Amino acid sequence: MPIIKFEREGRSIEVPKGANLRKAALKAGINVYKGINQFLNCQGHGLCGTCRVEIIQGDKNVNSKTPKEEWVLKGKFLIAHKVNPNLRLSCQVKVEDDIVVLTMPNYEIDKEETKERIKIFAVATFFGLLFLAGLALIVSDFLGKI
Repeated sequence: MPIIKFEREGRSIEVPKGANLRKAALKAGINVYKGINQFLNCQGHGLCGTCRVEIIQGDKNVNSKTPKEEWVLKGKFLIAHKVNPNLRLSCQVKVEDDIVVLTMPNYEIDKEETKERIKIFAVATFFGLLFLAGLALIVSDFLGKI
């Protein structure tokens, strides 16, 4: 049976092959969440990105990242994150053999990508508002003719 060593906590647990990392950690009393995210999270559905861990050793002993996981790790919406190749969402990791994990790793904001996302958002907002203004004029003109 695979062994998961939690570096920060100084603990190791034995799990069945194919075990979900998040579920195994929480069952053993090891928290994978920072602060309020312990209570406000997606319950292991891979949507919120708050159960990040870094696989320090044995990254070949877990399943590959899915496109959804990669998207969540990069940061949704306006804020982009730099993604270390060994950074994973614990809720998406299936343990196949021994690994060493760092819970609650630090990660950086990708400033350049965030700037690009903000520019795109600003342009989309501007054109969206123009569309709504035009629609409002058409509707008011239509209502005025009734």
